[in-house]
Amino acid sequence: MEVLISNRQEQMSIDLDFIKNVAVEIMKFEASPENAELSVVFCDDDFIQKLNNDYRGKNEPTDVLSFPIDEENFEPEIRLLGDIVISTETAARQAESLKHPCVLEIVFLLIHGLLHLHGYDHGQKLERKQMRDREISIFRHLCEKQFLSCIEGESPAPLIKRASEND
Repeated sequence: MEVLISNRQEQMSIDLDFIKNVAVEIMKFEASPENAELSVVFCDDDFIQKLNNDYRGKNEPTDVLSFPIDEENFEPEIRLLGDIVISTETAARQAESLKHPCVLEIVFLLIHGLLHLHGYDHGQKLERKQMRDREISIFRHLCEKQFLSCIEGESPAPLIKRASEND
């Protein structure tokens, strides 16, 4: 499994190795094939607003966008999952509002984006519940694997609470 990261923002320092390791762990948990490749882009609000307007017709910044890749035009030995674009500016605002560290919000957005690439959606109530339940399962898995050891002992863990609040 390969994770390619492009950091197009200067607002905050991001531990790219940590993000890669978390992304690979999520991909394994979601049973992505061994030859899976993922692209993650960190950007500012201006960058993501342009994408949100171009691809969703919403001329406003958002926290995360996912772009699945149509594999038919690529080499068969690589399974391209797609691209995840995360605005660190929006992530920082959401983390502050929810009173947890920004890195935890970024992990939440990474999980959310990856689930979209694996076919999850949240347009309907049942879909939203299935996606939230899966997010919570992944949060718990990352805690058990000590990727998110900084939230151990808190009840409910901030990310699990984060997922539940959006129902």
